Amino acid sequence: MASTAGRVSKMAGQVSTKLVAPVVSSSREEARRNVLSIYKEVQRIAPKFWFDYGLQDTPLSVFREVLKKQFLKNKHIQDIRIIDHLVSIKYAFYNPDHVRNMLFRENIDAKPTDFLSQFLSGKQ
Repeated sequence: MASTAGRVSKMAGQVSTKLVAPVVSSSREEARRNVLSIYKEVQRIAPKFWFDYGLQDTPLSVFREVLKKQFLKNKHIQDIRIIDHLVSIKYAFYNPDHVRNMLFRENIDAKPTDFLSQFLSGKQ
């Protein structure tokens, strides 16, 4: 049974595409403005966020740079719907432990992937 869901479907030998409307933004410029407003808001409330989540073991300037890096890692995204989704994620509630793990992921030890590494770390 063929599924009709998705962007492209075949009907009677013809290919038809389904246009998907953007979630919030109507153009790339509007999406860019939304991202910049979220970025400014996050940088403005960074000291409160830094204090409320108990991240005083890192300097505030480093915390601001980490927040900037979180925005810059998605700068290559061109799809307006994905940009709108990422903007909406910024308004979500975050747990203090999740914030620390999300922002400072490079400080978490990587899990061993191959057999020898697992054996040497005592996992096997």
